Amino acid sequence: MAGGIEVPRPKAGGSGRYTYEDYQTWDGEERWELIDGVPYLLASPSTEHQQILMQLSVEIGGYLRGKECRAFAAPMDLTFSPDSKTKDVVQPDLFVICDPVPPGPRVIGAPVWIIEILSPSTVANDLIRKMNLYQRAGVREYWIVDPMENRIHVYLHDGAVLRWQREYQPGDTLAPSMFRDRVIRVDQVFG
Repeated sequence: MAGGIEVPRPKAGGSGRYTYEDYQTWDGEERWELIDGVPYLLASPSTEHQQILMQLSVEIGGYLRGKECRAFAAPMDLTFSPDSKTKDVVQPDLFVICDPVPPGPRVIGAPVWIIEILSPSTVANDLIRKMNLYQRAGVREYWIVDPMENRIHVYLHDGAVLRWQREYQPGDTLAPSMFRDRVIRVDQVFG
């Protein structure tokens, strides 16, 4: 037990890594992600985190209404493969996918745009582990929203890596590369 939470343990004779199939069997109210088969417990988000997520969800969800692409907000499982043996299951704060999404317990495929809102407990995952996973999966655009610094960092996939493009701060406006007419004011995100 870690802090009163039972951490999943590999099965005897197992590889020490989990799959989506294993993940589906876990009981409890805790939220988990799997990155390369390693489970990471997700802490409950702060009110500031949720206010930022709601603001972005309203901005992006409203813009996409009636379009082919769809936005999803956490908690929503995302896997990049339909295989039940996949070792990656994440719950991005917000993501946009433009492929058809059949009904079910998860979204399968590579989003065109993912937004993660940093919190002290998620920094290493968002900046390293998840960024590497998103890069391998071919996610086109990745925004890291930093409420401690009131900054948004934008990364674009250049065909090989997610490359940092620019930092935005209050007073700036920005637009996702695929939706240039959806201009977002940084002040409103952090307001």
